[in-house]
Amino acid sequence: MAFWNETLCRLRYLWQRSRFDRELDAELEFHIESRADELVETGVPRTAALARARREFGPSARAREETRSAWQFAWIEDLFADLRYAARAFRRNPAFGVTAALCLALGIGANTTIFSIAAEILFCQPSVRNPESLVSITIGGDSHSPMHGYRAIRDAGIFAAMAGANENMETNWRHGDATDRLFAILATGNFFETAGIPLAMGRPLEAGDTSSVVISHRFWESRLGGGPNAIGRSLVLDGRPFVIAGVLPADHRTVFGPGFAPDLYMPLSGDAREAAFFARLQPGATRQSAAAQLQGLCRQLEQTYPREDWGKGVQVTAISGLDRLESDRGLLAIAAFFGMLMIVAALVLAIACANVASLLLARASSRTHELAIRVSIGAGRGRIVRQLLAESLLLALLGTAAGLGLNLGLTSMAPRIRLPLPLPVQLVISPDWRLLDYAIALTIGTSLLAGLAPALKGARVGIAGALKQSQRQVARGQWTLGNVLVVGQLAVSIVLLSAAVLFLRNFAQASGMNPGFDIPHTVWASVRLVPEEYPGDAKIRPLVDTALERLRGLPGVEAASVARVVPLTDAMNYQMPVRTDLSGESAILRWNGNYVSAGYFQTMQIPILEGREFLPTDGPGAPAVAILNQNMARRLFGDANPVGHVVWLGGGNPVRIAGVARNAKYMTLGEANVLAVYQPYSQDRGTSVNLQFLVRAAGPAPALLSAVRDELHRLDPTAALEVKTMQDGLGLALLPSRAGSAILGSMGLLGIALASIGLYGVLLYSVSRRIREIGLRVALGATPGAILKSVAGQSASLVATGTVIGLVISVVAVRPLAMFLTPEVRTTDAANFAVVAAALVLVAMAATIAPALRALRVDPAVALRD
Repeated sequence: MAFWNETLCRLRYLWQRSRFDRELDAELEFHIESRADELVETGVPRTAALARARREFGPSARAREETRSAWQFAWIEDLFADLRYAARAFRRNPAFGVTAALCLALGIGANTTIFSIAAEILFCQPSVRNPESLVSITIGGDSHSPMHGYRAIRDAGIFAAMAGANENMETNWRHGDATDRLFAILATGNFFETAGIPLAMGRPLEAGDTSSVVISHRFWESRLGGGPNAIGRSLVLDGRPFVIAGVLPADHRTVFGPGFAPDLYMPLSGDAREAAFFARLQPGATRQSAAAQLQGLCRQLEQTYPREDWGKGVQVTAISGLDRLESDRGLLAIAAFFGMLMIVAALVLAIACANVASLLLARASSRTHELAIRVSIGAGRGRIVRQLLAESLLLALLGTAAGLGLNLGLTSMAPRIRLPLPLPVQLVISPDWRLLDYAIALTIGTSLLAGLAPALKGARVGIAGALKQSQRQVARGQWTLGNVLVVGQLAVSIVLLSAAVLFLRNFAQASGMNPGFDIPHTVWASVRLVPEEYPGDAKIRPLVDTALERLRGLPGVEAASVARVVPLTDAMNYQMPVRTDLSGESAILRWNGNYVSAGYFQTMQIPILEGREFLPTDGPGAPAVAILNQNMARRLFGDANPVGHVVWLGGGNPVRIAGVARNAKYMTLGEANVLAVYQPYSQDRGTSVNLQFLVRAAGPAPALLSAVRDELHRLDPTAALEVKTMQDGLGLALLPSRAGSAILGSMGLLGIALASIGLYGVLLYSVSRRIREIGLRVALGATPGAILKSVAGQSASLVATGTVIGLVISVVAVRPLAMFLTPEVRTTDAANFAVVAAALVLVAMAATIAPALRALRVDPAVALRD
């Protein structure tokens, strides 16, 4: 107890120093007055008694220091004293302090910004109560399961509470004469109660709700005006009226993943619906024990529903944190991407630290006389190191504060960024304890990286030579610590630039590459019908036929078709046994499928190499036919012509091969050797209210947008339309290249800018140290060319060494980036490194100009007299 009282007293002294000092002065004066009163009682005069009492008490200053030492944390006091001294020194030389702090601010700002985005995407906490006890349930090997499975698990009592929701839903919002597509989560009535989702206003969905919705804050603000009268307002969704019951907070995060931001929550009902299951663990239960109980329940369900494989892939997983990251392969790929970005940002910070270290080295060299005086009057070398480290700590604190300001400014723009994704994504990034901890770690690490070497060098100052203020008359050795730091900066800049050039080339290649189909002359019209108006295939197919007929009749249209999926935006992936009539053995293949109408290959300009395209007669009652791409045809039939042969896809009926189409890109621009099968749209057994029309324009595609939109709107005004050029629709395919080139390009430019500043500073400092040497050389007859060669030679030596080291490291360091690049862009391409080296040489030449000109302007008379 005494220890904690003493610690509390010491901490209180840090913030109440003046009060403690006043109380100490009063106590000292009380003791002196008391002794004086005793002496007065013995007959000593008052004045003499006070003087004698003070002599007996001893030096009051020493008493104050001894008393304060019992109240203080000595190392904190010394640290504050060193920081105050450093602040006064930087105030006398503000240019130095601002430059050093700005360098660190850029590096720390880049690091904290990428860290904030990565933490939000990978480790964000959903807006629920006690997220650690809320879990996601997987049965049957699928993330979504039938609702009768939900009721069986709920009634078994394995979990304290259970709810279901389906996030892959859309709805048509009819307002006035316009119809817009909205993204919705269908949720059970107890979903909000089970998850504990807070609301900004109104009430959540409740059990028994069939016509209530909860809307997002963005939808409420941007589409409904953001007024309080939104509660109770009616929305016509898929032809039915719904009443707004509540509004979500602006920082709402769903349980379905980072950034997913649907427009609204709607009631989920009906046995035909599937949903993802979420549950609350029982008090004291673990995910492992719940999974074991769930496995046993699934075995019982397989007896009740023998056609459903309930026991396959049973999992009970966390909805946030590392456990969720380990179970989500998609997030693992994103984590790898952000890991790469964090390494790049760390390299930029390393360059910034090297810059500041160079500045501190130069400053320590100019302070040798001051440091020698401190050593001569008794300061130990450890005390000198601590003082110099305090200066780097102050710079790190200033840089961190400015970097966090940059971080807040950049991350505040995140909610306004619209990514070209098929689902609504809105990142809600706010500072939290993780960012604070990371910033503290960066501050400590930065202060050590930037200040330790200069501090150790400053502490080794020689007293005698320094007090004489001597200075060498000739240049120092080539490989000083400052030069080594510059070489390191240049080498790291080469690595950053190599990565940036790769992604810039990848973006250029992806933007200009031929994906196997026509882009400039293609219009993509996405149509969503109201499900209640089109309950089955009987009404959808006549609408599709009518729409194609009208689109083909528009002026300027060469061809039109409909497809189940549009290349590079979505995919239908299959993995199943496939066999042909040439071989009785089946092979399990993974391939992309698509259902397309007649005219698709003409519309997309995909050549048919063998056989024919689909015909209008390839309808529901006609024999099943298919068109293979080159890769699939070669895989199944080798060099034989597959047209006319028969294949069996899975356990289905035989399908006759009608033709072979040229290979194309299907899901990503970086894919290679993908197998693909096309089948007639009219032979698709499934129906969908989402229709993808593709139109080929005779001229520029933008000229057809309004005509296509008006024609489809007249066909069904209740349908939600989104009409755009294929070029605009492929933003998702180009997103990795755009993001990589933008981020790595920015980091590369920032790195080379910092490295050039470091080179400039070292050369300029070297010239200023060699003023007398250069003056002596000029007086002895050295020509301007010789002086220029001396300075430029030093620069060329540093640049050449840094470039060679950087290129060697880059050859190995950029190899892992191949997973993010198209096959046409190779990490070992010599052209990449040639461009990088040339760019660095140009920047180095620009950094050498000013120091070289200063060397040429040295006046021998002035230099020698100095």
